[in-house]
Amino acid sequence: MIFQLEATRKELLTLIDTIPEHLFNKKESEQRWSIGQVLDHLHKTEIEITKVIKYILTLPEQEPLKDKPLALTLDRTRKITAPTTLSPSTSDLSKHKLLTSLSQSRKELIQVIESIPPTVDLTRLGYKHPAFDELSLIQWIEFIGYHEKRHLAQLDEIKASVAKKSV
Repeated sequence: MIFQLEATRKELLTLIDTIPEHLFNKKESEQRWSIGQVLDHLHKTEIEITKVIKYILTLPEQEPLKDKPLALTLDRTRKITAPTTLSPSTSDLSKHKLLTSLSQSRKELIQVIESIPPTVDLTRLGYKHPAFDELSLIQWIEFIGYHEKRHLAQLDEIKASVAKKSV
């Protein structure tokens, strides 16, 4: 579980490393996010999901929850509007500050996941998700990787578009 999260994060950091600072806040259009805004959204989402996981761990066990098709997260033809609390800043963002923030939020997430006692049945604890209804704790954790992979594809598209426009 943690291995998959780390592998996806490594892909993200590798991609971000190839993006020059002058393209970091460029947008394809006013209706789209910049690379910096996508990273800001990922950071805010990770913080919120860490809070959700902590909360789920306080809830009583229930009947095992059925798995939801999390792979649908990768289908970018399905548009999902981020809740306002997870929307990125509209001002220019610092690549260095965002990478530091992402590193910190990931560290906190991993600490919370590693603190879950091995006796806890991750399928018997759940909480409502904005796109999938109620997810089990295990699926909340899995969702983080799917969500980041979804935005990796978006980052690739933004990078190609803004690089072409800046030539």
